[in-house]
Parts: sequence; structure tokens; C-alpha cells
Amino acid sequence: MAFEGVNEGNVKVVKNQGAVTGKILEPGWHFITPVVEGTVSIPTRPQTYTMSHQSGEGDNANQDDSVRVLTQDGLHVDVDVTVRYRVTPRDAPRFHEEYRNLPTAETRLIRPTVRSVLRTEGGNIDVTDIYTGEGQTRLKLAVEGALKNETEGSGIVIESVQVRNVRLPTEYAKSIEQKKVKQQKIEEAEYEIQVAEKNKERQVIEAEAEAEQIRIKGEALRQNPEVLDLRYIEALRENENTIYVPADGGVTLTRDVTDDRETTANRNDDGATTNQTSVSTNESES
Repeated sequence: MAFEGVNEGNVKVVKNQGAVTGKILEPGWHFITPVVEGTVSIPTRPQTYTMSHQSGEGDNANQDDSVRVLTQDGLHVDVDVTVRYRVTPRDAPRFHEEYRNLPTAETRLIRPTVRSVLRTEGGNIDVTDIYTGEGQTRLKLAVEGALKNETEGSGIVIESVQVRNVRLPTEYAKSIEQKKVKQQKIEEAEYEIQVAEKNKERQVIEAEAEAEQIRIKGEALRQNPEVLDLRYIEALRENENTIYVPADGGVTLTRDVTDDRETTANRNDDGATTNQTSVSTNESES
């Protein structure tokens, strides 16, 4: 007997004289029969397979590995996609029989399925839609569904598919950007109009409120003339240049009286009033 160790995140498929027995070894230490029995390690941690245009990213990092899709309206777009999957421990023997290892599964199953579905589904979507979240969701769901069908019973579980980036033709991308700028300017102009209208409404409301205050104040003074007399006295005490006088309609008017101008009112015998204004300058002698 011999000891066989299995690391975390892996299982080992036991083979007897080269044939898969169906027995698996979980992480830890196990006894196996030397010479007769052998093992193959299968990772069971989640794996990612990425197809990207960016250098240094993805499983073919030295080249543009994105998927080129011909849209319904005849334009080419490049799509980056990432597939997250794992091998279930209990199905590791079946996986080994079918694909032997992860790179083979990616090359034979995941990669061709992704490319085929993206091109087929992308051909049913306009370039404008494929650039939006809705169009990318359609691509994601189509790829995810196809991969799950293809991997059923193989020991592979598809956890997620992510459409990471869609690159439009240069001229079309510029056109979309220009439209966005125009739309933003339109929205800004509409916002400025709304602000101006709100300010105008506010000014009208304030003016109406001020006019109402003046009306109420005038009405109150008309009904209570003694208040006007009181204000007249207070004005003389606080500011000799300003006095309150009654006016028709109950509105209070103010009148400035300068230091070098004095007004006298002479009342005739018949009740008429004559205003005589004289200007006098008095200088004191030293």
C-alpha cells in the first residue's frame, strides 16, 4: 500500500491499469495500491476562461482574442467575454473521461460554444442595441443557456457568463459620442429654462405678496388714522427728514424734508390750504 495525498481544491480520479474506476479521492491522505492503481488530479475550484482584445489578459494573452460579431445591420463589433465554471467533485471521473483536463475542456467546449452563440445571437441584434445593457444581456443569456446545455452531464457546471466589453467601429463610436454630447446640451438647456421659469414664478409670487402687504397695511392705517399720527410723531423723533402723510386710498406715503428746506401750510378762512415754501440760510456770526 502507498500513501496518496490530495490538496484542497482538488480531487483525484483513481484509475486501475489505466482505466477510470469511478472512485475519487477527496482532499487528505489515502491508501492506494502501487503499480496497479494510479490517480489523476482534477481541480474543483471555480475557473475563469476569458476571451479579450486586451494584451496580457485572457487565456490567449498575446493576441486579440475577442469575438468579432456581425450585427443585424451589417456592422462588426468586438465582444470580450468571461465564463466562470467549475468541475463537480462527484462527476470528476466523467469529466476526465470526456475531456481529460481543463485546457482541453476550454478548447473543445467553452471556446467554440461562446464564439458560435455570440455570432449567431449578435446577428439578430442591431448595433445600437448590442451596445446597450439590454443587448449585452441578450448575449449573456444566450451564451449561458447554450453552455449549460452543452455541459449537461459532463461534470462541468457553468456558474456565470459575463459580456465585459463591446467595442464599436471607430466612426460609429464617434457618431454615438456626438449624439450623447448633443443630448446632454439639450438637457442642460431644458434645465436652464426650467430654472428660469421657477425664478420668474418666485418673483411674481414675491411681488404679489409684497403688494398684498402694502394693501393690507394701507387699509389698516385708513381704518385707524391714529396709528398714522403716532408714526408721524415717531418719525420726527427718529429722523427729522422723513415724515408719514396720509394719501387717498389708505396708502401711506413718505416725504423727505431736507435741512435747508421747510414747508409751511397756511389754511385760508374758507378751508383751502396754500403751501408756501421758503428757503432760508442762517449763518451764525462768530
